[in-house]
Amino acid sequence: MSLVYGLDSGGPAVIFYDDVIALMARYRQMTFKDKEAGGQLFARFEGGSTIIVEATEPNPLDKRARHGFIPNRWIQRLEIKSLHKRGKHFVGDWHTHPQPVPVPSGDDKRSMIECFSQSRHELKAFLMVIVGTAEPPKGLLVCLVTGEGVSRLNLISNGS
Repeated sequence: MSLVYGLDSGGPAVIFYDDVIALMARYRQMTFKDKEAGGQLFARFEGGSTIIVEATEPNPLDKRARHGFIPNRWIQRLEIKSLHKRGKHFVGDWHTHPQPVPVPSGDDKRSMIECFSQSRHELKAFLMVIVGTAEPPKGLLVCLVTGEGVSRLNLISNGS
């Protein structure tokens, strides 16, 4: 199974492989003791599609709380360089929220817009994925982030 997202069914797609979805879902905050977790998303580009081929896991140096996640940016930069050498391109971040269907906070939006604006890249947008407690795809929020704001992508296809 793969999940396909887009602004509409005829436009460019963002495709998540099963193992990427499974990795992110493994960190869902299912109990009151579970802390937010997150990582980075890496892709390859095929035609007009962005295929998410890898998601990194939380790092022990990340700051994690029930309602907060601050990644270690130094470790993230090392991951970006390492994976880029293997042909994988950084395209955004993912993190969890302790709610069934996640809603981005103001901090989520601000930090991703800032990340997009301050990064050196040739992308038209970054991805922000928030993983809620509901099973994917219901518990996934997938958004495009530019310097101007955040736009939610729609689930186009839930299958291979």
